[in-house]
Amino acid sequence: MESNRIELENPQVEYLADSSVDEAVDAQIRKLLTTCFTKPEDVVFRDRRYFIEPYPHRWVIWDMQGSLVAHIGVHEKTVEADARHFRIGGICEVCVHPDFRGRGFVRKMLVCVHDWLVRNEFDFAILFGDPRIYGSSGYVQKDNLIHDDATATGKSGTSQSPVMVRPLTETSWPGGPVYLPGPKF
Repeated sequence: MESNRIELENPQVEYLADSSVDEAVDAQIRKLLTTCFTKPEDVVFRDRRYFIEPYPHRWVIWDMQGSLVAHIGVHEKTVEADARHFRIGGICEVCVHPDFRGRGFVRKMLVCVHDWLVRNEFDFAILFGDPRIYGSSGYVQKDNLIHDDATATGKSGTSQSPVMVRPLTETSWPGGPVYLPGPKF
């Protein structure tokens, strides 16, 4: 275990387009996701590398033996508010293997993600997570996000969920209702 700490003192964050994921990398992603996400509904990661819907971008960290130890996925989405559309990077499936936690890997990956989102002209990064974890990366909780949702009976509707938001431009998060077409991620 101690050798892993030495080997990853300066981990390298790698961008990984989902379109480039081969069978071997897919197996590593699913293995990490099933290790990190253990609620009953997380069983989906045994068969696929996303929870609800696929996303085109991911950032990862590998250990010196070539095993995946950290992961962040990013959706390209828009939200609507006040008759305007805003581009968002939807951050999802953020995880670090239990043997490598507490080393700042998530923060390091988020710096790379945020830089990429800024270069690609996204207005906000959003995620559904714990404010105690993501606050240090510039996220603040907002309570005005409405998204599509299916009820237990299969009927469609909408739900309101708290969301963590990080502005990527000078644009402020809207104060009224903000609509995310589709499900939360």
